[in-house]
Amino acid sequence: MKIYTILILLLVITSCSSPTIRVVHYNIKELSTPKIDKDTHQIRNVKKVLEGHSFDILSLNEIQFDQQGVPTLLQTSKGENLKKLATKFDLTDFNDVFHPANTGEKAKKKKDGSYFQNVGTSVARAHADQENFGVFPHQYSTGALLKYRIISEIVIKDLKWKDFNPKIDLSKFRMGNKKRIPKDISLFDKNFTDVVADVDGHEVHFIFLHTVPSYHFGNKKSPNYIRNADQLRFLEWYLTGSTDIDVNLSSIKPLSPKATYIAMGDFNTDIKNLKNPGSAVLRRLFEKSNTWIKQKDMTFTNEGSSYSPKPFRLLLDYIISSKNLEPVAGGIIHPNWNKRRELGCNGMPKLLPASDMALVSYRQNKKECWALVDKYYQTLKDASDHYPLWGHFKIK
Repeated sequence: MKIYTILILLLVITSCSSPTIRVVHYNIKELSTPKIDKDTHQIRNVKKVLEGHSFDILSLNEIQFDQQGVPTLLQTSKGENLKKLATKFDLTDFNDVFHPANTGEKAKKKKDGSYFQNVGTSVARAHADQENFGVFPHQYSTGALLKYRIISEIVIKDLKWKDFNPKIDLSKFRMGNKKRIPKDISLFDKNFTDVVADVDGHEVHFIFLHTVPSYHFGNKKSPNYIRNADQLRFLEWYLTGSTDIDVNLSSIKPLSPKATYIAMGDFNTDIKNLKNPGSAVLRRLFEKSNTWIKQKDMTFTNEGSSYSPKPFRLLLDYIISSKNLEPVAGGIIHPNWNKRRELGCNGMPKLLPASDMALVSYRQNKKECWALVDKYYQTLKDASDHYPLWGHFKIK
């Protein structure tokens, strides 16, 4: 009898156990088709970072949705870039979700039919998509790899900004070329994706969103701040059924109050910023949901390219979940900051760094200065200008 009792107890415990969902979100800087087709240094470093973390969901931002002739005439694939990355990252057993972003769809071609690739040049910016940014079509698309069976997908790409927020006054804004904002401009410069997956018998909504930057890029009449806020208002409304504006969309419905969800992405505004309207929306949304780590532990997810001791940093990437999920662990993937040694600004040091250190340089007061840093710091910086996030969530 005792043996049978133990077996019954084990069966009860097993049936009542809740699955844990492991998520990693990573904005990988400007992964274009030419980069993906080659075994680039950047992709090798991204793989190193991902190998250190187990996950069931991988959210990726800034992946070009590939199509023929974009950005160069040599490109022939269509919609294969995420599968190529899955192969490179040894994730071929994952299901993929990949849709083209609005970004760059209205970019102008060069005379030979190809597109500019370096957004840092003035001629490329002159040919850029003025509504949704980007210098070639679908430049900053969002992709996701899931271990779970996908039940359904909803992709929102063509929703007009005025349809979501009829009271928005677009006349006071200007695009980067000083022209007026079109009345039919889309709300999303990229897209909004809701993937419903089967997690051990539970239906879970995984929301993937990469918002427009809450920055003007030299255009004082830019709509970016308000557009970022309205994109986040849509997220708030979609997840919770309410926001601070009246929403009346006949073709789109918010999630049920009982729905289980995890939303993630580069939301492109720092929650600690007291001026950006999008940050206020984020703070309100955080009160309605759970976050992957406590707000006191939210430091930064974006860092400039410099190895300066005081680089420019922002908190832009987030993972949030419904109240019926319990965040049990999570964090921002950072290197060891204490492993650093300044070597001065008097020429390149003549030394060989230890195997766990990397020799790097940076500009300071017009001088080139040198330092030894944690080698993992160099790996992360070579991979992207964003740091990855991870979170583990248990279904209550």
